[in-house]
Amino acid sequence: MRGRTLGKQPAASVLAVDDNATIRKAISMRLGAKGFAVVTAAGGAEALERLGQQRFDLVILDLWMPDIGGDEVLRQVRQRFSSTQLPVIMLAASNDKADINRSLELGANDYIIKPGDLPILIARIRTQLALKDTVARLREHSALMRDMLACSPDAPPVARGAAASAATEALLERVDRGSSVPFDVLHDNTPMTCFTLTEDGLVVYANRFGARFLGYRTVELIDRPMLDLYVREDSALAQENLSAAVDSPGRVYRWDIRHIKKDGDVVWMRNTARAVRHGSGILLLLTCEDIDDTYKLSELLTFQAQHDDLTRLANRKSLEVRLAQVVDSARSEHTEHALAVLDIDQFKLVNDTCGHDAGDELLRQVATLLKTSVRKRDTLARIGGDKFAILIEDCHGAPAGEAVEQVRSAIENARFEVQGQPFRISASVGVVPINLLSESATTVLSMADTACYAAKDSGRNRIHTFEPDSAPLAMRHGEMRWATRLNRALHEDRFELFCQPIEPLDGTTGRTHHEILVRMRGEDGELILPGEFLPAAERYGLADKLDRWVIGTLFDWLEARPQQIAAMGMYSINLSGQSIGKDGILELILERLAAALVPPDRICFEITETTAVADLVQATRFIHRLKDHGCRFALDDFGSGFSSLSYLKQLPVDFLKIDGAFVRDMASDSIDLAMVRSINDIGHVMGKRTIAEFVENRATLDLLRSIGVDFVQGYHVGHPAPLVGPDEG
Repeated sequence: MRGRTLGKQPAASVLAVDDNATIRKAISMRLGAKGFAVVTAAGGAEALERLGQQRFDLVILDLWMPDIGGDEVLRQVRQRFSSTQLPVIMLAASNDKADINRSLELGANDYIIKPGDLPILIARIRTQLALKDTVARLREHSALMRDMLACSPDAPPVARGAAASAATEALLERVDRGSSVPFDVLHDNTPMTCFTLTEDGLVVYANRFGARFLGYRTVELIDRPMLDLYVREDSALAQENLSAAVDSPGRVYRWDIRHIKKDGDVVWMRNTARAVRHGSGILLLLTCEDIDDTYKLSELLTFQAQHDDLTRLANRKSLEVRLAQVVDSARSEHTEHALAVLDIDQFKLVNDTCGHDAGDELLRQVATLLKTSVRKRDTLARIGGDKFAILIEDCHGAPAGEAVEQVRSAIENARFEVQGQPFRISASVGVVPINLLSESATTVLSMADTACYAAKDSGRNRIHTFEPDSAPLAMRHGEMRWATRLNRALHEDRFELFCQPIEPLDGTTGRTHHEILVRMRGEDGELILPGEFLPAAERYGLADKLDRWVIGTLFDWLEARPQQIAAMGMYSINLSGQSIGKDGILELILERLAAALVPPDRICFEITETTAVADLVQATRFIHRLKDHGCRFALDDFGSGFSSLSYLKQLPVDFLKIDGAFVRDMASDSIDLAMVRSINDIGHVMGKRTIAEFVENRATLDLLRSIGVDFVQGYHVGHPAPLVGPDEG
């Protein structure tokens, strides 16, 4: 008696074949965690050897392998096992239709693009195993039916095999007549849509399960053109495959396609067709497997991997893939294109005024506007923050410039409304041509980025086309190189602390104050001054990392020298605007103050006037938090932004450092002298002490003393020197 053993079924055995050890390990671990018994093979030869030694339920097979390719392994597998006896899922390195179709024609059941998504792989494995199980059950039923036919009292007195063969032929004859046949009993409830077609594509048989799945009664499908059951746009694909199957009887054809149900719903199904000769004609056997959930999951995961969640535009990764293809085309086929990178100019204002939700809404509105402003064939992507990119294909020179100008103008003239508030914004745009001379996608994107920053530096709301000899671009490239060097120097701890004395002018003696300065050691050991690397640090978001290094290194140095703490004056530490805007720096300082023996009133933090006024609320909060713990504050470069004088009353600083631009020439310039005197008087009226920078000669020192400035700093007082203790220098 044929049947299945009741009880728990053994784990499905899977053979995973790939020459990449990482992929083999990943498949083994992930499928093993889902209850599969996984065996791996590192190449085609090993796979064939294992298939000769052990029974497997399914094979996952890499298409490209160095010893024996996946296609050859698949060909040998199909010589021994049918597609239902041993399903094979191919691992393709790319979405190359020719490779995939060749594998399907050789008998692969399915495919997945590497590296693949686990949910999709699991779903496709389970689908193939379920189909295999269904076919096995059908074979059992078919064997039982043959036994019944052979044992029937009405059967002719011939051998059982001959009776079964005759019964099969009789079944085909009855199909031709459209009569009800025992075949229906076997297949009407098979959980798959099954058709038998004439070679002209008319339905002569449809199983009941499949007809109901599509919303029909079986009789409604008889004599109906099969092409009526496909989405109209896909009918050409269906016709191509059905015709190919008719032209090559015995060969199996598979393709994924959209079917349309009677109620108009669309469902993805995997079609498998095989033609068989019958008499002087041909019958076409067609099964349609429901893969709608798997396909939609695959589409969703693919979409999420290639698109930005917020705007639904292509993401940076998708842009880079397409850009690489376009650059290859430009180099090999001499085509010409353009890439534009856009940065929204006033985006921070919306975020600061209305919050990040409002900022997100503005980005969505900008994305919608951009979609209507570019050609359908162009690639539009959000590549980060408030930055977008447009890849303009087969368009260069003046036409490309006009297209980008239309986009810039559309943004400038649009009226955006967020949370009931109207906003007008603009965009700075960098454009780079793509042609035979383009090196790579990475280089092109970097050039467009650089041109975009140059547009911002030139006044915003404008377009800057990349030109290799452009001075602004050369400066920007220099800063980008410095950013790379800075990151490397931070990683390799190639910064050093220097200090410069700050002396009182009231004649008192005692502890000397110092400003802490930072220097960088180059790769070849040369000492690099901050004027060379600080602009790049500020522009590329590295200034706060540098501040952290200075704070941590100074506190470590002081804690290692208790005698220095007892004799120390005040140490001034410069903080960047990036640090003032981040609570992480504030928490770091508070932690070091709490853990160290350093008196907080011996630590003074310097912030520039421009930084303080740029975000007055944040700067004031930051200053108050540290002053509550005893630290002091100095407002550096005061006077460089004199329009901010009214804000001085709101900043609880202890010192004003007069901008050295006024101090340097005050002995010979009456206007500079008047400026220094005014700043000093204002500071004293507000109860703040003053420090003059850039004191480089005796005449300047005497003038500052006569004016009543409290402290002086400069080469005449003392040059910057490495930070060392009193007994270390």
